[in-house]
Amino acid sequence: MNTALDIVRIAKSDRTRAEGLALALIRSVAPQLGASSVKINESKLSLNSVNGYIASGTKKYFFKFHAEENETESMENTEYYNAKILADSGLPVIQPIFTSHRPGLQFVVYEYIDAPTAFDAYEEQELRRFEGDSYDDAQVRQLLDAERSLCEKIRNGFLNSLERTEASEVEKASLNQLFYRRLVGTFENPSRLESYYLDKMLHLPNGDFLPFNKLLKMRWVINGISYDETLAEIITKAKYLLNPAKEKSAATVIGHGDDHNGNRFLVNGDYVFFDPAVAGRQPALLSFIKATAHNIFLHPFWLYEPKKLDGRLQLQMQIRDDVISVQHNWSLPELSPLRLKILEVYGTEVWRSLLQELAKRGWLPSYWKEYIRAGLFCCPFLALNLIDENKYSPAQSMLALAKCVELGSRPKQESLVEQFLTGISPKNI
Repeated sequence: MNTALDIVRIAKSDRTRAEGLALALIRSVAPQLGASSVKINESKLSLNSVNGYIASGTKKYFFKFHAEENETESMENTEYYNAKILADSGLPVIQPIFTSHRPGLQFVVYEYIDAPTAFDAYEEQELRRFEGDSYDDAQVRQLLDAERSLCEKIRNGFLNSLERTEASEVEKASLNQLFYRRLVGTFENPSRLESYYLDKMLHLPNGDFLPFNKLLKMRWVINGISYDETLAEIITKAKYLLNPAKEKSAATVIGHGDDHNGNRFLVNGDYVFFDPAVAGRQPALLSFIKATAHNIFLHPFWLYEPKKLDGRLQLQMQIRDDVISVQHNWSLPELSPLRLKILEVYGTEVWRSLLQELAKRGWLPSYWKEYIRAGLFCCPFLALNLIDENKYSPAQSMLALAKCVELGSRPKQESLVEQFLTGISPKNI
């Protein structure tokens, strides 16, 4: 039984009921908190979690439940929250005052945090531009300064903790739960690839239906750029590259691993991590993938808030033989110059330094670009069911799948992802 997962699921459709269940669970597991009521936040980023506030007399606490399918089994023998590990590595992280590690009952409680998340701070600026206004330049400067400061700490933490780790230990990294384990599953526990996509029908923007298994074998042309690999080939490549057992050892670092904008508070002008559910020693090339994908390439309006695309998304699709051509007006440079500035910070302050050091030590695998592409691809493809008609319209699903291909496949012409990978390549090694 996974009570935490039940609460996460129920909160999507019945927050009041979920609040009652959460209150009962918190009272049972942590009676010393004296919880009198629970309020669950309505969060766009809470894909596999719920968070909110606990009232206890005159005190107020912040809490978060994070639960994955089959998490009772996969997390049972690992450290669920690792704030101390991050703090010891020099990363700013809020320390919980209570943590429940019990399988199926995992949650964490913090002192009340009266600060916006990075998601909230960036969304405010995104909406200004989205609605025809301009960015608040002073606020943007503060946000970018906070990014640079945090990235400097992440870079130093990576370089100071970098070591070679045996595959048997790499396999234990909780971060694999968000990538490889979601992709392959087990006989008892189907993968998200199976439960979301395989043997399903995709509703196309023109009203037709297409078996997803057929779509897997098609080649893509997106906004005039041809991509080398089909979805089936991208998935096969990702299964191999992200398998932590594929080599005898790998370079690892201490990292948060799930450092998307919803897991960072902006406190007095600086970013501070929370919810380090998968933090710890993890593959060096995987540790900063979630931040790079979710904070930049996965624009919130198509992944988290697809209703904002209504009346604004322009997408044309054509299928001829085994080629699917998609033309859309939802490219990142036009949508958010701010995110491109953040990408530059990530590339300069974290990625380039990490890759340079790996190359210097002879630890950078020849397939590093393909590995990063595979990780970037998995972030949207496995985070949500992108062909769920209850969440996405046919045009929105097609846009989301096209974005997955843009992230995971080699382009035959220059693309934003290819420009990024070229820019972070090690020099003079």
